[in-house]
Amino acid sequence: MAVLNCAISPETVGRIHDLLVCLGKFGETVGIEARPEKFTFTALNSSRTAYAAFSLDPGAFLSYDFDSHASATPGRFTCQLYNKTLLSAFRSRLAENRNADTPLERCDISIEEDADATECRMVVAIICKHGLSKIYRLTYESVEIMHALFDKTTATNGWKISSKILREYIEYFGPKTEQLDMLAKDGKAVFTSFTEKIMDGKGKTTTIARLWKILKQPLETAISIHVQDFDTFSFPEDMHLVISVKDFKAIVTHAETLRTTIVASFSRPSRPLQFAYEAHGVHCEFTLMTTGDYRGESTSATPRPVATASPSRRTSVAPSATSPLKKQTSIEMPPPARPISIASQVPKKGFATIQRGITRASQDPDQDSLFVPNHRDDDRAWDAPDFDRDDAEDELGWDASGRQNSGFQPTLRDGGSHASSLRAREAVESEESQGMAATQRLSQLHGLFD
Repeated sequence: MAVLNCAISPETVGRIHDLLVCLGKFGETVGIEARPEKFTFTALNSSRTAYAAFSLDPGAFLSYDFDSHASATPGRFTCQLYNKTLLSAFRSRLAENRNADTPLERCDISIEEDADATECRMVVAIICKHGLSKIYRLTYESVEIMHALFDKTTATNGWKISSKILREYIEYFGPKTEQLDMLAKDGKAVFTSFTEKIMDGKGKTTTIARLWKILKQPLETAISIHVQDFDTFSFPEDMHLVISVKDFKAIVTHAETLRTTIVASFSRPSRPLQFAYEAHGVHCEFTLMTTGDYRGESTSATPRPVATASPSRRTSVAPSATSPLKKQTSIEMPPPARPISIASQVPKKGFATIQRGITRASQDPDQDSLFVPNHRDDDRAWDAPDFDRDDAEDELGWDASGRQNSGFQPTLRDGGSHASSLRAREAVESEESQGMAATQRLSQLHGLFD
């Protein structure tokens, strides 16, 4: 029993061929949904990040008869076919010379559904002039078609532009680029195609390998379109919206075949974006997954071309508002000075030791000598140390600055005691240099034989 019987004109055959080519960029299979008010072709990519739908109004058909009672699901019929199988019935040669006189008169489509039948068929009959016809019997699979949901009420941002303008610019995008970054900057819309994949240059000669180091770097191509070229434009300047370059090129290429304008609707990154356009009774909708960042609220990425302050930077700077309070508290009540640890007192290379007087006294020119060195103050050297005297030359203290690696800097007390000890030592040396006072005259001296 036939669920659907319809006839389409040669012009519509060419449009169906174009939309099938576009759907082939999204997936290998094509979903068909027939309703009394429209006939829809859909495709969903394998990663489920891009959805495409083409709906034909009954006005696009020469005749359209849908029997809702004959369908297993009341009010609708759904099935799935391979894109290449369905495209074979709508060959490209049917779309050639569309304005000229072609042998094609019409195309009849009939969908048969029978629960008792082993195979269900979709019959496509190409009727040409002079009584010629070619019939395709395509086997389909009954499946439930999934549709992407998109809330247009929340899509406050978007733009509208002629497909001809975009078609001229997408030719500059490299064939190996993967992503497209959309950005509004200085009254212009910047479209940047880029890839994060680095190509492998194995097996190259030495000369080519040097050049390959440059060519293998990720490629970026940026084009700028003035805002005045758009019919409508609403895009925050600090928003990066990233989609697939392959999907964008497929959409623009198909929109140019209909000579129409493209409308983009979106809210913010990481939320769905929808491209929509219609012409000649064909309604086209593409729902794509997006990435990127909106630095007006939170931060990225990536990506990419605009050098703005990242939220991580703002997060680190934000607590600085409380830093004056902390500094004021430290001034009012400073923490106790940390004494120098024992490890910090160990003399290091390039720095003088703290006990300068003891170090000089401990230097012995000959450690293996059996005789005691002849020092002028050797009598005092053998005295027992007196730790209670106030004029000790060397005292051990701590530096309140807490710098362990800095050289020794004497405090006020250290400088005073050290200076007094130097003055006392100079006085002793001056007395010894003068010698002992004479006790008798030279005339009183006599020799052994006098």
